[in-house]
Amino acid sequence: MKDECEGHELLDLNRLFVKTAKMHRRIFQYEFQKLGLTEGQPKVLDYLHRHNGCSQKELAKHCHIQPATVTSLLAHLERRGLIYRQANQDDRRMTNVFLTEMGMELKYRINQAFRQIDDCLFEGFTSSERGQMKEYLERMYENLRRKEIEAHD
Repeated sequence: MKDECEGHELLDLNRLFVKTAKMHRRIFQYEFQKLGLTEGQPKVLDYLHRHNGCSQKELAKHCHIQPATVTSLLAHLERRGLIYRQANQDDRRMTNVFLTEMGMELKYRINQAFRQIDDCLFEGFTSSERGQMKEYLERMYENLRRKEIEAHD
């Protein structure tokens, strides 16, 4: 009986986790749409904010996006005036990607959206509870990462 109860509890936790993650994603998608962004674009803008001038190849690798997809995504951002691309001065086969002033302003608005959603998500939580949640999520991530590594061995 005890194992059966624990099994139901784990299923309930899993369902709640998935349900919360889906809601979180929907809210972000809605906020990004208000900013005129598609799902993968905020991640690219964030990476460029931290690594302005990186190569297009590096951007694709670190954002886990296929090179053809990143080319299309960058073309859209470039048309909007958020980024510009420039041939690498040392290796003309490479292209470096830079945020424009408009891109930096949009990145600031994306950060504001993240803060607002986080404030909503953690409303009623103490600072200590937020810290605990972060620790739990990091541990959960590491557990799953280890499982993924095992699956590929």
